[in-house]
Amino acid sequence: MATPKGTRKRNTAKPPTLQQTKHRASPPAPTPPLTIRDEELYERVAQQAYQLYQERGEEHGRDLADWFAAERLVKAALLHGPVPEEPLEVER
Repeated sequence: MATPKGTRKRNTAKPPTLQQTKHRASPPAPTPPLTIRDEELYERVAQQAYQLYQERGEEHGRDLADWFAAERLVKAALLHGPVPEEPLEVER
């Protein structure tokens, strides 16, 4: 049905009732942060640092650098999943 020029149609829709709003989908709850025991984190970092040491040919004198690199790798894996061994190729 057409309305005469210069007049507006009234919005006759009623706001939703409390019952109707209860059944609407609520947004998903945020995922809780990942927690890990200190002992388990220490063990994972120690294993990763030893693996880095072995990959370097068991060269002594870089234990602290290996430990810090291992911490970064373990924490990144916990937050984002394991890091792929081969870099991903980007198409250009």
